Amino acid sequence: MDEKVPELLDLTKKLLDQAKEIVTENFPPSQSLDFKKARYSIFLRVQMSEALKFGYGAYYSCKQGWGHGAIGAARSIYEILLDIKYINQDETLKEERFTRFVDHGAEHLYHEMQIMRLLEPKVSKEDIEEREKAFEQLKKYYKDKHEQDVKSGVPKTKATSRYRPYNWAGIDLSEKVKKVNIDNLDKFHQFYKYLSNLSHVSIGKTLDGITGFTENQYKINLKLYPSLDHCYIVFIVVFPCIYWILEEYMEYFGIDLSHYPNLEKIEEDYKNLLKEEDNQNESY
Repeated sequence: MDEKVPELLDLTKKLLDQAKEIVTENFPPSQSLDFKKARYSIFLRVQMSEALKFGYGAYYSCKQGWGHGAIGAARSIYEILLDIKYINQDETLKEERFTRFVDHGAEHLYHEMQIMRLLEPKVSKEDIEEREKAFEQLKKYYKDKHEQDVKSGVPKTKATSRYRPYNWAGIDLSEKVKKVNIDNLDKFHQFYKYLSNLSHVSIGKTLDGITGFTENQYKINLKLYPSLDHCYIVFIVVFPCIYWILEEYMEYFGIDLSHYPNLEKIEEDYKNLLKEEDNQNESY
């Protein structure tokens, strides 16, 4: 698998550069917009740009041979994809889900204020009280809405989800995966969980460092040198997730795919590369 990493690196860079070109060429001039009308447009532009920044981060980490630095970026890109797909999964629920996403800005601002207090103790009392109040209102609103749904006869599984910290949707990622319509997404979720495990210094990683032992002596390989470790699985996640996010972006903003013929060529080359890998695996 590792021998495919240079080609995956090249194709991912081409995809990132093409996506960046599409975003910058189709960005409207600055103008005053009504936030309520434009908020999904703003959301999608920001999410696309964040995915690209994480994508370039993963690319340059692996290009230098430090796959560990790309793991978090790959996970974040996958989470961005899930958020976009989950919001758009059901047209009748889109506005409700997106409103929930925006509402949870109160949680972000509250935690941001907590960090500001650590870095700059002179945060005004008014700012603290304002953000604490908004955060409490957020929690209360979704708690009350959940209870109202249940009282009115809505099954608990379909009632509005309560507030959950650091979780705007109120459901687990695995539940989002079940609701989102992408072929083989459950496979990508397994990759995501594997990368999540790698991103923590788990007992598994500790045991992996032990390469052998004799009586009263262990052999340990700390691998403190550049290598292609983890880069293959990183790009197996990064490339398709960036592509799917870009598809959502282009469809929403009405960007004509025929204006960017290289994009289809890049995708085709990626599929052929993986097909070669599958054929090689079947031959064993």
